[in-house]
Amino acid sequence: MEIPYEVTPRRDTGLYNAKLGVWLFLASEVMLFGGLFSAYVFLRMGVQPGVDNPWPWGVSVHKNFVWLGAINTIVLIASSVGVVFAWVALKERNWRRYQIYMYFVVACAVIFMCIKSVEYNSKLTKHHGIKLVDNSVMEGVIKDKTDQVRFSGDKLTFSLQGAVPAVLSDFTDESFPAFKVTEGPEELVGNEIKSASEFKSWFAKGRRLAFEKLTEERKRYRGELASGKGNPTPVSVSSSVTLVSSAPFAVSGNPRKLIGHNETTMNYRDAVRVEGKLVSDDVMFEVHEVDLQLVVPTKQPESIVWSVINDKEAKKHFFDLKEKKYNELIAYYEKHGGVVPEAQLRGRYLNVQYVHVAAEGHGEEHGEAKHGEVHASEPKESAGGGESEGHHGPSRVIQVPRDQIKFMSNHGPRYGTYYAIYFTMTALHGLHVVGGALVLLFFAVFGKKLYLKNPEHLANRVEVGGLFWHFVDLIWIFLFPIMYLL
Repeated sequence: MEIPYEVTPRRDTGLYNAKLGVWLFLASEVMLFGGLFSAYVFLRMGVQPGVDNPWPWGVSVHKNFVWLGAINTIVLIASSVGVVFAWVALKERNWRRYQIYMYFVVACAVIFMCIKSVEYNSKLTKHHGIKLVDNSVMEGVIKDKTDQVRFSGDKLTFSLQGAVPAVLSDFTDESFPAFKVTEGPEELVGNEIKSASEFKSWFAKGRRLAFEKLTEERKRYRGELASGKGNPTPVSVSSSVTLVSSAPFAVSGNPRKLIGHNETTMNYRDAVRVEGKLVSDDVMFEVHEVDLQLVVPTKQPESIVWSVINDKEAKKHFFDLKEKKYNELIAYYEKHGGVVPEAQLRGRYLNVQYVHVAAEGHGEEHGEAKHGEVHASEPKESAGGGESEGHHGPSRVIQVPRDQIKFMSNHGPRYGTYYAIYFTMTALHGLHVVGGALVLLFFAVFGKKLYLKNPEHLANRVEVGGLFWHFVDLIWIFLFPIMYLL
């Protein structure tokens, strides 16, 4: 039986089935992205300067990667043009030209996703932020994974009733430390463990033994309860074990896995306790920016960030530059018959400045900082009109005490509302790019049979796929200026 209106349009709507279906689907997509865009607008408009976490400027977040977003915009526009030419080639019954244009479209999608992966990698691995306890913020790079707690352990204590201890993934030694079971069930005491594979098999054996004992205890308890001979002895099964290492082993504890640590103990969220000695609790950080938007202006000179950086010259440069910009704002608003708004006083322009910590042997001959000095320098205008960090030479890394840190993270979804909605929207858009490209690639690779049978049918399917692709392009045209430029 032939399905009506599969190729020919309906008389009442002028649409064939697939085209009507894709318009309905795109309507639901508009509601999805419309809701996300609306959430973005309301979240941004609801930020109170000096109270909420400041909403960053897209240009200041992406910096030199703005041009990559512009390239991606051009790539998607070119791919939309390619889809149209591919559809025209089918209409003209030119299969070979259709395939060339369709492969061009898929290549554009691959280029788009590769550029996004470069951008994501930069934000997740090369850009970090540390918020101190007084809400001052340092932007830069955490060096050598020092956000993790470095610990030298000699003893592990954990329960066999849980999952495999998370501490295993935090070992930094190349070879697995040799352990001996010193406390726990009698069947396990004295066992030696010399590799990770041995540990996993031993742990599975110990957990099975613990559950068997727990089952026996429960049967015993239910039997005594049913006999009615007084109060039964409560169920009691010890599943805790202690492993002692033959030599100290190095652990880098992920702070998100820990509930606390001190000089001799590190406690994990899965109830694993590591005993030994704390090696270092300082975070090694290369500072690029100091952000005081959340610090009351009168308290900024006494902010903790200056004691962490520990350089009077940096502090002087920061406030000299802030005063210069403030005077410029006053002159501008007086010229236009107004006063400087509160949002400007508490905003990024006055309270965020670049900071450079000169490395040894750099900066002296160019009139910059000598070794040990820190310079807060005014951003220079880049060729594109945006802010540029400029070149200051190698930077010296500073030590940030962990007890002064309120929060630290890479520039991923956890770092703030802007980053959460940025990754949500761009990743969702990326999934649409991948899905659309796979469908169009399927038509190009496996569509020959349908083309030979009914070329108009394939042309209609490509037109429907093209409509979706144009929608994906349109979403990015909205995303790029909102996320990258504003």
